[in-house]
Amino acid sequence: MEKVIEKISTIEFVKKFTHCMTHEDSDGLLKLWNKDGEWIIMATGERFKGIEKIKELAKRSMDARVHKTEEGLLPFNVFTNAEGTRLIWEYVHIGEVTDKWPASKSKPVVGTKFELPIILSCEISEGKLSVIREYFDLQTLTEAGTPHHLYS
Repeated sequence: MEKVIEKISTIEFVKKFTHCMTHEDSDGLLKLWNKDGEWIIMATGERFKGIEKIKELAKRSMDARVHKTEEGLLPFNVFTNAEGTRLIWEYVHIGEVTDKWPASKSKPVVGTKFELPIILSCEISEGKLSVIREYFDLQTLTEAGTPHHLYS
């Protein structure tokens, strides 16, 4: 029996992606990925390939900060190409550092408030995420000139 792949419209995909990101629904977000997907943190060069590694990244990221009601991942510029193969999701992340901040060095003090502009450049293939490149200014979170990895 041939496996049927449910393909959703680009608009529905963007709605689901946005809901998962703004509601910290990592399980829902993982369903939007293909099994061999890759999340790349461009500021540090770290790469997370495959569902299990992306799941680890999501957990560590969510454990690293808390949000007040008016904070969180706040998208302000979201668009796709006409083919639905590219998604740009630009947002500001506002929160507070916890004791589980994943940095290998130069950890911000627990309780430090941050406001970090981030752009996700997403590639979509067959209705699933295949690559996310995450862009942000690392020096917003660390001391200028300090070599630093957030997640490894």
